Amino acid sequence: MNVLLLSTYELGHQPLALASPAAHLRAAGHAVRCQDLAVERLDPTAVRAARLVGISTPMHTAMRLGVRLAERVRALNPDAHICFYGLYAALHGDVVLGRWADSVIGGEYETPLVALADRIAAGRANACGGPASQAPVPGVRLREADGGVYLGRQHWRLPARDGLPELDRYAHVETPDGQRRVGYVEASRGCAHRCLHCPLTPVYGGRLRIVDPEVVLADIAQLVALGAEHITFGDPDFFNGIRHSLRLVAELHAAWPHLTFDATIKIEHLLEHRQHLPALRAAGCLFIVSAVEAVHDHILAPLQKGHTAQDVVIALGLTRAVGVPLRPTFVPFTPWTTLDDYLELLAFIERHALVRHVDPVQLAIRLLVPRGSSLLGTAALAPHLGAFDPEAFAYRWHHPDPRMDALATAAAALVEEAARDGEPAVETFARLRALAHATAARPVPPLDRDRLAATPAVPRLTEPWFC
Repeated sequence: MNVLLLSTYELGHQPLALASPAAHLRAAGHAVRCQDLAVERLDPTAVRAARLVGISTPMHTAMRLGVRLAERVRALNPDAHICFYGLYAALHGDVVLGRWADSVIGGEYETPLVALADRIAAGRANACGGPASQAPVPGVRLREADGGVYLGRQHWRLPARDGLPELDRYAHVETPDGQRRVGYVEASRGCAHRCLHCPLTPVYGGRLRIVDPEVVLADIAQLVALGAEHITFGDPDFFNGIRHSLRLVAELHAAWPHLTFDATIKIEHLLEHRQHLPALRAAGCLFIVSAVEAVHDHILAPLQKGHTAQDVVIALGLTRAVGVPLRPTFVPFTPWTTLDDYLELLAFIERHALVRHVDPVQLAIRLLVPRGSSLLGTAALAPHLGAFDPEAFAYRWHHPDPRMDALATAAAALVEEAARDGEPAVETFARLRALAHATAARPVPPLDRDRLAATPAVPRLTEPWFC
């Protein structure tokens, strides 16, 4: 049976969320075509030929783009079964089912996708999701039946990357020695932690799924053969399975000594496993991303991040001591962030020489509250929460200080303009700083540009919209 898998936005890397299910579907005997519409044009012929069209929705932007894509698919092929799969599909099943999608899959999506394809191929499901009398497909939510979220342990297969665009069409890593092509892998899925603002929490509920290390290493090998010179480990937290991760790093370095990598690691894990940081550096770690989110304890507490503001300072010291830059991500606009807090965040970044470590978009992100968010029902959010907006796939919320909502809008516009114009991060930081002080009706303190100029650039991905 012909299956078409589509991706709209996966943060500037070759979409593993197409390559992995493609391998599973092919092994089950299905003919699979993949298209990444972030870098390709939709092929109408492929759409018309498909009986099952899977749309990957791992994040909020992908969900919003995905529903527009579903409309195009439905216009081209009214009889195709459209399935949304990924984190945001799981969260918004009740919003998209019947309007844009015939089914949704969350959690571990490969096994349910194969089961769904098998059922469609056997003629037991149509574009409306199949007769209500049929038993639900585990992990597949249809209009008439709820198959739940599938979190079972899977037999991992080597991702099928042959149908994807070449690595040169995606983000590169910038280093002092020039740019390098990047390959993207995942050593684990889910997360052992339950940060309340994270979309993993309502879907995985603190559960972790380790990917077979032989499959991860074989995938790295095929990425190297495709020209990868750097690997991004896209795990929500690379140190969730510390022994697994350290084994992969050691074997990666032994097999490809000149290959570099980056990973995302929680602040609390950087402190807990500080003794392993030198091993990361020795194996070629160029930088570590960490979801710091805030530098005030009264903001971190409602998010249940698991670290304190002082922990952030300690982590910065630990990573600097071993020579691995820490690239923090933030959610600077929350209902609990005051204008003073925002100004203090900017001062923190300047004081700790992080201006070159922080992509400007990280200073314009507003707290997202999707359907099913674990923040819903909390006493901290309740006073600020508005209605759910099905077009935006998020709940509206308003800050008690109208100046903060205005600043968030203006900061987002400033950052978008700066990114479009290719403005250096230091200049964008200076403009954000001036904007924030103007919003507070305060004079702008002098910016030590000489100190900023003397701060060396740190490695970064050329696609900065990670969070």
